Amino acid sequence: MEELSGSVILLLAFLVGSFLGWFLRGQRETIKEPPGILNLDAVGEYKMVLVVRQDLGMGKGKVAAQCCHAAVGLCRQMETNNPKLLHEWDQTGCAKVVVKAPDEETLVELTRQGRSLGLETCLIRDAGRTQIAPGSKTVLGVGPGPVDIVDRVTGHLKLY
Repeated sequence: MEELSGSVILLLAFLVGSFLGWFLRGQRETIKEPPGILNLDAVGEYKMVLVVRQDLGMGKGKVAAQCCHAAVGLCRQMETNNPKLLHEWDQTGCAKVVVKAPDEETLVELTRQGRSLGLETCLIRDAGRTQIAPGSKTVLGVGPGPVDIVDRVTGHLKLY
């Protein structure tokens, strides 16, 4: 009889655990969207902008590598902070634009502006192993986000 009650308890524990796992599985998949301004239902075009600092005189290969760091960094942040928007950007072609900024102060100010609008930003600092001094801010990634909101931050900058 003790074996039967132990089996019944084990079966009940399994069933309760399975039910709780099934019920709670949707609870942990919450999507965090940036505060306030980003409403995916109201927009349809998305883009990421990579802002390259010009006063450092980086070579083309260095610029390409730094832009890749910024793009990957933004995607990693979006996977955690706003996977729904990342998916929408992916489904609409992953638009990316590269523009120029004159100096570090501009990158810092654009970072502040982007964050104030609820956009993801990723400011890349170089490791200093090749052309640039260690810790130099080289590229700012903004977005991906709705085109009209990203343009509020970077729309005035010239293409790279």
